[in-house]
Amino acid sequence: MSETYPQSLPCRFAGFPARIAVVCGRAFSEARSTPYSFGSRVTLAQTPKSGQTFGELAVGLSLPTTEIIYADTGRDDVFDLKISHYGYGRFYLADAEAAFFTLAVVKGIRVEASGVCRAFETLDLWNTLIPVAKDLSAPPVAPEAVWLQDAADGAAAEDYNRVRVAWFAGSVPPGGRIVSGRLQLGGDLSLQA
Repeated sequence: MSETYPQSLPCRFAGFPARIAVVCGRAFSEARSTPYSFGSRVTLAQTPKSGQTFGELAVGLSLPTTEIIYADTGRDDVFDLKISHYGYGRFYLADAEAAFFTLAVVKGIRVEASGVCRAFETLDLWNTLIPVAKDLSAPPVAPEAVWLQDAADGAAAEDYNRVRVAWFAGSVPPGGRIVSGRLQLGGDLSLQA
């Protein structure tokens, strides 16, 4: 992976179960050297390297490798079927006239078996409000709180009754509210109590 930190950031993996059950696709019928075939149901367990970070998260260096890995043997190097989940985000300028950075989020899954090695990726593009003048060469500071701010004065009619979300590091400003939950970029904000 040639993505460099901090312009690129690794995905955080959460909520993956210890074991999963999968059903093999048509590629397994074409691969004669694997013990599985189309329709085979296989239970996979996380391996010892699953969720481990290999490499250093350092400015200017390639992102370290972190994957959630499942194998039919529960081992990293000896298996008949292994599935790995990976992902990262990268900030970039969509074009020369861009006023804000765009965030590309790549999420992928790799299937490995004797005679089968395929990867499937999705790419989500998110508009951000990070101005192009912002220096992204310094590591991000983890936010300690979030506050909600009403749409700016003079905003278009459709912006009324909407809120903008601002992240900051430090203490909550007067009148601020600490919230917890999940924030989805470029979409509706829903908070969990």
